[in-house]
Amino acid sequence: MSNSSVVDPFQSSGTFSESSYKDLTLREVVRKRRSAVDMDGSTAMSKETFYQILLHCMPSGSHGGKKHVRQLALPFRSLAWDSEVHAALFVHRVVGLSKGLYFLVRNENHLDDLKKDTRHEFKWVKPDGCPDDLPLYELASGDCRELSKRLSCHQDIACDGCFSLGMIAHFEPTLRNKGSWMYPRLFWETGVLGQVLYLESHAVGISATGIGCFFDDPVHEILGLKGSKFQSLYHFTVGSPVVDKRIMSLPAYPGPSDDA
Repeated sequence: MSNSSVVDPFQSSGTFSESSYKDLTLREVVRKRRSAVDMDGSTAMSKETFYQILLHCMPSGSHGGKKHVRQLALPFRSLAWDSEVHAALFVHRVVGLSKGLYFLVRNENHLDDLKKDTRHEFKWVKPDGCPDDLPLYELASGDCRELSKRLSCHQDIACDGCFSLGMIAHFEPTLRNKGSWMYPRLFWETGVLGQVLYLESHAVGISATGIGCFFDDPVHEILGLKGSKFQSLYHFTVGSPVVDKRIMSLPAYPGPSDDA
């Protein structure tokens, strides 16, 4: 059998702090998944929980020290291309971690380009206690709540959670090398990553929501990106929700009443 016809083995997601998760079944987490409409601006998560959530955002799963490139772990395995989407993270309330700007490199073949194409003053150092197989880097420390709010169309939800992020795609080279059909597929990848963040957030007892309104050019300016090699495509936020009692919530699917 030729190497080209060998199917890559399934890889399980990385594990760092399983104690972060609530005692919920997958069925319960999926049925309880909702988009937060507001965050409380005070709840913090531990850095262990933060690292665990990000490990499950990695495409290659637990892969024995190899670079994260291929999408081998579920649900990313449903995407038939190497990972092309990264995350610029605004850390607001993570206990044991400095507030500031971080970057999650989801395809490590892009790391050198990212370092070269972003601001020269960025530190690019792994934060304290970060798992070896999690390519997370601190770029700059400092309170970035107002910055993240401004970048997301001045929405409080971007700064009132534990952290928020902008999904940064490896853009023009991907379209040039793989074809224009990759344009919608880059958004598919951001969507899958967003759904993982939704489920991870609910599994640890908080919530999340996508942010569709944001200013992409200022995001690029903050990162120092020029041209179209990398492009901001989607924003997201994770934190403790404020429930609006005026909004009626009904079960998403037929089932027991406690699914609502």
